[in-house]
Amino acid sequence: MSHTLPVADARQSRRHLAGLLRPRWRLLALITFLLLAGSAAALLMPPALGRIVDAVLAGAGPGRIAAWSGAVAAAGLVSALLLRQGGLLLVRCLQQVLAALREEIFDAAVRLDQGTVEDAGTSDVVSRVTGDVEAITAAVSGVLPRFVQGAFTITLTFAGLAALDPWLALAALVAVPVQVWTTVRFLRRSRPLYRRLRRQESDRGQAIIETVSGAATVIAHSRRRERLDLIATRSLAAVETAREATRARNRFNAGLNTAEFLGLAAVLSAGYWQATTAGLSVGSVTAAALFFHRLFSPIAALLSSLDDLQRAAAGLGRLVGVLLAGADRAPRRDVDGRSVRIHALTHHYRPGTPAALSGIDLDIPAGTVTVLAGVSGSGKSTLAQLVAGVFAPAGGEVLIGGVPATEAGHRGRRAVLLVTQDTHLFTGTLAGNLRLAAPDATDDALLAALDTVGAEWTRDLPDGLDTVLGHDLDDARIQQIALARVLLADPPVVVLDEATAHGGAGGGLDDAVRAVIRGRTAIIVAHRFTQAATADLVVVLDRGRIREQGSHADLAAHGGAYARLLAVIESHR
Repeated sequence: MSHTLPVADARQSRRHLAGLLRPRWRLLALITFLLLAGSAAALLMPPALGRIVDAVLAGAGPGRIAAWSGAVAAAGLVSALLLRQGGLLLVRCLQQVLAALREEIFDAAVRLDQGTVEDAGTSDVVSRVTGDVEAITAAVSGVLPRFVQGAFTITLTFAGLAALDPWLALAALVAVPVQVWTTVRFLRRSRPLYRRLRRQESDRGQAIIETVSGAATVIAHSRRRERLDLIATRSLAAVETAREATRARNRFNAGLNTAEFLGLAAVLSAGYWQATTAGLSVGSVTAAALFFHRLFSPIAALLSSLDDLQRAAAGLGRLVGVLLAGADRAPRRDVDGRSVRIHALTHHYRPGTPAALSGIDLDIPAGTVTVLAGVSGSGKSTLAQLVAGVFAPAGGEVLIGGVPATEAGHRGRRAVLLVTQDTHLFTGTLAGNLRLAAPDATDDALLAALDTVGAEWTRDLPDGLDTVLGHDLDDARIQQIALARVLLADPPVVVLDEATAHGGAGGGLDDAVRAVIRGRTAIIVAHRFTQAATADLVVVLDRGRIREQGSHADLAAHGGAYARLLAVIESHR
């Protein structure tokens, strides 16, 4: 059973968001001023329109009417310019905050312990850095600016209505109880719905990913119907939750429309009463009706935005949860040496399952080469990943220079670098792929690293380092690029998990590996024992335990597990 990553509560999300906004307080102050000034300028329009009505009823000349018409146009133009500029600055500010948040999330996501990611399910992480980021992006780009402008407009417009006639302002308040009741009811219903929907979408994605990635196994065991049923069940659950959210949203909009009708009817009724009993002019009643009608759009935008903000808040909580998951791990510490010490190491991938490693004790001095040997499933790759800090051990410890492998850093970079046979080639140029390891590396440094690993073929590329790499590169060349990255990253400890499997016996990758490990502490998961012949130490694993260790010559002469492995390899040549 998978366990999703944590989700931050509202307080944690607000605290993190406030931390991102705090350095931009000057820009926020300017934005506030522009939006307030723009909203205030717009307040001049309803009274000016009311004066036009009074002027027409009084039989005033066209000059007076034209003057008030000009005032309406000027107020509208000034308001539009101020609100536009304030809105643009607000979007820019929020996009900067979103960019900073996105960088934090992606950095935390790629640094998560692999065991944590696997336990949560790949889809949980993917859905957070895609769907949740998209929800927040939509809110930042359109919803939040509209929400903020609406809040300013409502506040100042109601103040203008109260200044015109307090009774009319009181009449407008008839709409408030309906709006409050409708909004509170919607928030209570929608918040858990959106959280549930995000979780169900993640579960559905996980089912799809597992089914597609394990398609061969599904077909081999005739489990297609079961997997499709699982996807359908999870999809229908997400659809039903989305329908519930839509029904809640429709009820919410209906409540807002009812509140607007009641409020406008109350303002017009109060205006008629004031005009007939207190001498309020028709123009003033008209201005009051326009004031209240002017509230329709911002109130609808403000309250309707709550729907999108709910989705964005749910996404923000899930994103900050990624940071919380990363914060559970201790910060990296500098490594004082390059030795590797493994003590009482035990590891299993799931609670209650057999241990992949048990009781491993191993000391690897700095600058030495250690080869891990054993049959498939003996625990070699698991041990390599624990040394590289990919997994946190279930028991015991793995120390790099006296520091736990999961915490080890080295002058701002990782102390251990893991290279496997399944190296990924990223879309982009050759230089871009190499600078993943060293962003500030010069072109000369990139070329030197490529030459060292025997990748002279890169000199013949049409655009040199700027050549965009495609899918026509064979596995051996991709592996050379991966080994060149190791040289550029310059880690004190390197772990190679069958990194030369694509090179063939006696291939150029063996020479590349020798160049890469020179002067470093190296741990090599061997697929050919030619690497073991020159190693300082050979460790033979069997069923998650160390069966024997020593030099190649000593183990070969001993007649134990290592000698039997050699005999099997010789018999297949």
